[in-house]
Amino acid sequence: MASLILRQTVATRELNGGRANLDALGIFYVLVAIVYSLFVAVEIYLLHRHRSNHSIRIRGFNVLIGSVSMLHVYLVLVLLAYPENGNWPCVAEYWIMSVFLPLGMALFQAANARLLKYYESQARLARNYTEGARKKRVIWSPKGLLEAYLRLDAAAKTYVGIILGLAISFIPSTILYFGSRRFHRSYGFFGHVADQTSCRRGAEWVPSIFLQLFWTTIFGPYLLWKIRKVNDVHYWAWQTRLAIIAGLPGTPLWLAFTYTKIPAMLTINKYFPTSGWFLPCLITIQQVTFILPLWDAYKSALNPSRRTSTSSLTSHTSHISSSSSATLKHKGSMQALEYVIKHNIEPLISWAARKEFTAENMVFLREVRNFRQRWDRSLEHPQHQTQPSPSSLGKEIDKQPKAGPSSITAQQRRQQFTEASLIFFTLINPFTAETPINIEYKVFRHLQSLFSSVVFDPYECDTISEHSKRENVVCPWEDDALMLGGLLGRADSVKSESGMGIDHVPKDFEVGIFDAAFESIKYLVFTNTWPRYVEAERARGALGGKCLEG
Repeated sequence: MASLILRQTVATRELNGGRANLDALGIFYVLVAIVYSLFVAVEIYLLHRHRSNHSIRIRGFNVLIGSVSMLHVYLVLVLLAYPENGNWPCVAEYWIMSVFLPLGMALFQAANARLLKYYESQARLARNYTEGARKKRVIWSPKGLLEAYLRLDAAAKTYVGIILGLAISFIPSTILYFGSRRFHRSYGFFGHVADQTSCRRGAEWVPSIFLQLFWTTIFGPYLLWKIRKVNDVHYWAWQTRLAIIAGLPGTPLWLAFTYTKIPAMLTINKYFPTSGWFLPCLITIQQVTFILPLWDAYKSALNPSRRTSTSSLTSHTSHISSSSSATLKHKGSMQALEYVIKHNIEPLISWAARKEFTAENMVFLREVRNFRQRWDRSLEHPQHQTQPSPSSLGKEIDKQPKAGPSSITAQQRRQQFTEASLIFFTLINPFTAETPINIEYKVFRHLQSLFSSVVFDPYECDTISEHSKRENVVCPWEDDALMLGGLLGRADSVKSESGMGIDHVPKDFEVGIFDAAFESIKYLVFTNTWPRYVEAERARGALGGKCLEG
């Protein structure tokens, strides 16, 4: 009986451009808009509260909130279309469809492109940690600008596409608006004067959908293909896939119901606006954007309980050599992590780059470890040092017999400072590192003051820039072999072919300069990456000998 009364009540009103529809269906739409907006506001608050969480930070909080908020404004307008019954100005809706909605979709795709950016950046970081800090100068020619564009990361390329797309689409939208009499009675050179209902069905609306069609049906599937191999622990890849797939049917359905002549579809349009076919897409985009990172942040909050899962790690080391097993038998998980850092950190770097997007932490631990080992051995074996090949830089250091202590030369000390400077500028400094590590501000300020006299020149050193004419300049483009040339004690090893190099070393510089940062990052890895890595290795049934094998 209630359903019959509701159908009779709804049947008395329809979306026809008359007075406002405040019947049962209209009130239902208003309530849904209010309740859902409050629900989204709570989700935004929770996301903002946990914005420092790694899973939310790498997604780009500001871009996500900006795109989702713009899409939510359009979502509310769609829900209120039936109650307003066309009283919302057709002109305003035209510009929202032409600029506002495509911009929201584009920004959301830019947020999705950050996944591809991080995936490629982490692979580059695991391959060569100085590669991401290298830059090439822009040549102001068509070829040079194209090369500069191709060097951009996926997110930056998307931002360029957004700007160009808006500029290109804005021109025809403006011409159609001022040229069509649909939107204004007093002027225009084509079309005819229309009421509020027929105004929304003219051919003038077709170009306004092209940009949105590009982002949802062309760029979206392209991004799906590019991230097909990504399977991270933060559900970021699944978030992107679900959102892109949900956005595919919206535009075709809008076009079909807007220009249909089928009676059954026209009947649906009386009670459900044609723009309402974007609602499933918009709601899915919002909810996967909020729920999945919040779920990951919630799981991270449970980390202390998960940390205990690594305490029994030593019980799985039965396949290690007898000496290593005896060493680790009575040690906890921190000792196991330290063993991996010392002997075989490369699998951990590879896993963090592919799954967690935190390879910068492991790379920093490896480089500081190698930095200590190189110069500790240079004190012990000043005569027997050999220069390793560039391909072995950053990898395992071959063991050598111990000898008595010795002092290093002035050239070697400058080389020490050069290597330390590269570690600071390519992995720590947030202004020069592609993916800087996250350390305490006090530790960073101390390192920043120590390397304040050094100029970091990220550009290719084949031509001498104005930076290279100054003293104390380091460049990530230098040949890897030069970075270890100081071990040979050659004076020319601390100067590159471009004439750059370190001339002055601070008095308080020492090999243990990174100790505080090392311990901070080691603890961060222990409480975050290490438990996940252990669980992943256990799930594969490969923990034990493969994980901790020297």
